[in-house]
Amino acid sequence: MRRALLAIVAAVGGAGAGCDLVRGDAPPDAALGLDGPRPPRDDLVPALGGPTTLDLAAWNIENFPKSPRAVALAADVITSLDLDLIVVEEVASVDAWDELLALLPEHDGVLSSHRYTATSYQKIGLIYRSGLVTVGTPELLFIADGYAFPRPPFKVHVDAAGYDVDLIGVHLKAGGAPDDGDRRAAAARILDVYLADQIASGGEDEVIVLGDYNEVITSPEGRDRLAPLLAPERYRLRTRAAAEAGGYSFVPTPGRVIDHLLTTAGLEAELGELPAIIPRLDTQVPRYDADLTDHVPVVLSMPLR
Repeated sequence: MRRALLAIVAAVGGAGAGCDLVRGDAPPDAALGLDGPRPPRDDLVPALGGPTTLDLAAWNIENFPKSPRAVALAADVITSLDLDLIVVEEVASVDAWDELLALLPEHDGVLSSHRYTATSYQKIGLIYRSGLVTVGTPELLFIADGYAFPRPPFKVHVDAAGYDVDLIGVHLKAGGAPDDGDRRAAAARILDVYLADQIASGGEDEVIVLGDYNEVITSPEGRDRLAPLLAPERYRLRTRAAAEAGGYSFVPTPGRVIDHLLTTAGLEAELGELPAIIPRLDTQVPRYDADLTDHVPVVLSMPLR
């Protein structure tokens, strides 16, 4: 693995593609051989990570685990892509989450404490390469505002490969009804105010907001809803190029990117126009959608400092 060389922060806009319904704990994928858990594959798909980059992804893993194969398959994807930081959405079983981490010996993770009810949830989590990344205490944002944020944004401060940044994982309201879009628009306004206040008060100005925005930017309606987060003097949406080129992150609807990765102006000088990449796992991995998730990750490979 390449990190041996290095000491080894969410629906289609107007079309409603995401998911707000969840189950409670689901049976985890066993992924066991006769001698215990098998190691994850590192050759399932071509790697996007490399020894000169900090490789960050946002990935909706759809009511995880979607099938008995989901846990082991997710571990194979993360290992094969060679990712350092992965913000995931829709963790529907803490047991499966724990099993996934157990299959990733180079990684650890932190998980949101949010629940819809005592038995149902759809959590955001952060998986990170433990030999490379140090994380701060997780924080849930806007927990009293269930209208704009049915799942509170999950904020974690990260020190990784010279970067000292806030990650904010989001999973915004799904659905194509007018009220669903209004709720996403409210979320964008609130996030913009929050980030502006944090930066103006001398807080961390290097922030990455990533996850399932459940919104496109290729329609006038989608751009209007996310307008506060599209202001070029304050932010860069790293998924814009892929979206405008006809890419997709939600597998059932090609041509629609609803998972996004946004950086604040504090990272602009370093990252410039660096775009996010969307690997085509849905065509590379047999039964990807059926067994793992209906989303593919969006990935940003940041040069090491």
